[in-house]
Amino acid sequence: MEADVVPAAPADDQPKPGVIDIGLYFLRLGAMGFGGPVALANYMRVDLTENRRWLTRQEYDEGLAIATACPGPLAYQLGIYCGYILQGLLGALTAAVTFGVAPFIIVVTAGYFYVKYANAWEVRALFYGIGPVVVVLIVKACWNLAQKTIRADKLAWAIAAIACATTLIVQKELTVIFLAAGLLGIIVFAKGPAKADGAQPVLSEKSTSTPAVAPFFGLVVAAGANSAMTLKLFLFFFRTGLLVFGSGLVIVPFLKTYIVDQYHWLNQQQFLDSVAIGMMTPGPVVITATFVGYLLSGFGGALAATVGIFSPSFLFTVIGTPLLRRYRSNARLQGFVRGVSVAVVGVLVGTSYLVGRTAIGDALTISVAVAASVTALYAKKVPDPVLVASGAVIGLVAYPLLRPGWLLH
Repeated sequence: MEADVVPAAPADDQPKPGVIDIGLYFLRLGAMGFGGPVALANYMRVDLTENRRWLTRQEYDEGLAIATACPGPLAYQLGIYCGYILQGLLGALTAAVTFGVAPFIIVVTAGYFYVKYANAWEVRALFYGIGPVVVVLIVKACWNLAQKTIRADKLAWAIAAIACATTLIVQKELTVIFLAAGLLGIIVFAKGPAKADGAQPVLSEKSTSTPAVAPFFGLVVAAGANSAMTLKLFLFFFRTGLLVFGSGLVIVPFLKTYIVDQYHWLNQQQFLDSVAIGMMTPGPVVITATFVGYLLSGFGGALAATVGIFSPSFLFTVIGTPLLRRYRSNARLQGFVRGVSVAVVGVLVGTSYLVGRTAIGDALTISVAVAASVTALYAKKVPDPVLVASGAVIGLVAYPLLRPGWLLH
């Protein structure tokens, strides 16, 4: 039987990093990595291929291609891939835990103070200004995803438009849309699936065996099974984690549809506050799930939601990487993935409207949204957390003066 994975030889014959080295690196990246998925992925490229030379450039490019093609927050999944290539399953698990532990602690702490001081006007003021910025960043994430996924493909635009229209009509996302789009993609895209911008690396056949992940999955389920609510949170966020493509912000409309509209776990303002917390903290944006879990079921809920949202990334990487390396050129597989990703864009456009109307309700919030849009469009080097912080300052100044009655309490 083949070994689970043959660790990659470090570039230029550098000493092979151990599990502790991997853990310390991703612990630091999770604690200090601001700027969203593109920034985090670039940090890894510079650190791991140029400074530390743990990976070759080809290995990094292969990981980026796989992380882009599979559901999961891009930066987090890329980190798991790097750990997997370096130290197999143990390296992947180490990267997965250490990359998320610092943001988890920060968000749980924020959740504690949010609950304790929820009625303070300062809290409402913060999110009064932050809400419109978050909406703009969601739209920006959707646009970036559309550029990477649809490009100039008229047929893909048509499928996305149908998915968008369906979502607007029913006022929620439907799983059947993705399945139908995937099956349609096998027919219309499999003969000549659109190629991503830039040269795609030729994936090697190394590390093609599938590691045993059943023990880890069992621990994941157990972590969410402490109570009925924590189990519900784990299962819900596990399912949600299967729909993340690229930036974690792209799942915000999905979360809103269920958490606010269908399950009524949070009101609209609490939900937007949760998204803002995910934006302001370091690490992957999907750490928003941790805050939602804490609001609903304390520390146990935060843990269940966090494990749930990140588990698909781990499973896709340790199971999917060997398979995708072997079958990545399969036209039918590529057609299905492309069909689903195109539908995701359309559904996101439709549901983003539902999020936007809860955060923009007066002249000030409209102005903040316009200013954030202009900045995101023409000053692309301005980090997203800076935009969020600017919105917070505006909210603190304007809220006590305007006292917006439309804002939910």
